[in-house]
Amino acid sequence: MNIRSMFQKDINRDINGVIKVAQDDEGSLYQELSEYIITKELRRHFQTFLDNYVKAVDTPTDKIGVWISGFFGSGKSHFLKMLSYLLSNQEVRGKHAIDYFADKFDDPMMYATAVKCVSIPTESILFNIDVEGPINKDKTAVLRVFAKMFYNHCGFYGDDLKIARLERFVDKQGKTDAFRQKFQEINGSSWLDSRAAFAFFEDDVVAVLQSVLGMSEASARNWFNGEETNELSIAQLVTDIKEYVDGKGQDFRLLFMIDEVGQYIGDDGDLMINLQSLVEEIGAKCMGKVWVMVTSQEAIDSVVKIAGDDLYKIQGRFHTRLSLSSSSVDEVIKKRVLAKTEEADMLLRMVYEKEAAVLKNLFTFNNPVLDIKGFSDGREFSATFPFVPYQFIIIQKVLAEIRKHGNSGKHLSGGERSMLSGFQEAAQKVQDKDENALVPFALFYDTVHTFLDGSIRRVIERCQKAADNGDGIEQQDVDVLKLLYLIRYIDDIPSNLDNIVILMADDIRVDKIIMREAVRGCLDRLMSQN
Repeated sequence: MNIRSMFQKDINRDINGVIKVAQDDEGSLYQELSEYIITKELRRHFQTFLDNYVKAVDTPTDKIGVWISGFFGSGKSHFLKMLSYLLSNQEVRGKHAIDYFADKFDDPMMYATAVKCVSIPTESILFNIDVEGPINKDKTAVLRVFAKMFYNHCGFYGDDLKIARLERFVDKQGKTDAFRQKFQEINGSSWLDSRAAFAFFEDDVVAVLQSVLGMSEASARNWFNGEETNELSIAQLVTDIKEYVDGKGQDFRLLFMIDEVGQYIGDDGDLMINLQSLVEEIGAKCMGKVWVMVTSQEAIDSVVKIAGDDLYKIQGRFHTRLSLSSSSVDEVIKKRVLAKTEEADMLLRMVYEKEAAVLKNLFTFNNPVLDIKGFSDGREFSATFPFVPYQFIIIQKVLAEIRKHGNSGKHLSGGERSMLSGFQEAAQKVQDKDENALVPFALFYDTVHTFLDGSIRRVIERCQKAADNGDGIEQQDVDVLKLLYLIRYIDDIPSNLDNIVILMADDIRVDKIIMREAVRGCLDRLMSQN
């Protein structure tokens, strides 16, 4: 049976390894919702969040801040995005978000809590603050991006607060249609298409203000040229938010869901205090009807370079704190990428029964850390095939070390996203082989090579070129060189001859003695060719 036909889902399908909160096309959302895996760790975080959120449904509260932290690729953006779609219960391909989660929560009580949470009419404003925030970060940058996203959500032009507040005023008078119609009559273009460049249409806007709002020409021009309407206070914005929420009925909820806050704020105490004041004011005025949920690479006390009482104040605003790790990433990969058909599962378990002793001998490392090992039973063999359990642990460490040692690897994620694509790409390379094939560890080099410094890549490329031209180097030598780079900083597996042989194993039936001689030859040639 070839490996490609063993998987439940097409191994060559497009898997979105990096979740972007702004990516909201139906295809991406459908894949994210249907393939989302709630691991043991995530189950705990969902439980904590839902318990706190459901309390606020019955009892007004000012504890409306949620801080979700985790390293690159730990799945925090994905978690935030799933909460956004779940709580607002959006419909994707004819199914509500909560229905996608029906078989994901294994606890009926937890699912019942989620159903109660989504039964409340909810809107969410989901954005990446780094993308939407103003370029010049002054003390009020956080307030300004909140205002922009809120007014945009209401259908006003949030990029310019002066225009947004004019539109809001016109809307409260019930004259939005009249205003837009009049502008089109005078200007010839629609208001929605022209408002971004409103500064070029002074006479037209003044004429519309006179006609629709009954302003005198002098006061309309004063408004047009005045600067004071660009200013906004936290109190004013929160008053507008409260008015919007109250107008939607008793049980309505509005969620601000902001990705990468920690990165945006950095160690700027003023921005942190701006965020704190905003969350404090929203909590006090809206009493649980408006929530603020943010993600950050660091826990809240690592981001804030503030001592004493101020730190406790900020922590107090974010009552719900969730810290995600990548510890369950193998669970995600096994379910999303490696899940097998029934037929393949039976075949692989039979292969394991037959080859158990061979496999045990093949994956006996020389002086490794204890959890670096081969297969424990047929179930594990089937679940991880064509990979070996040690690879899930070691590749995480490799990615973490590359981030530490290679400058261009700083944005390389050591978690879910790089590993998902890494395992998928490696499986694709062996998809035409049979049930005896294994993925040698060197294949993971291609996943990380784009993040490596040029000096490292050049050495491997030089070696590849020599192999292609037959200049004293063979293809297997290149694979050994790639492997040596990958495990260069890893203490868990010493890079001795025996361990290199195991890491290079690409078939269950490999003869370790022959392989050892082949690898010894590779190392000799690499040394002689410098």
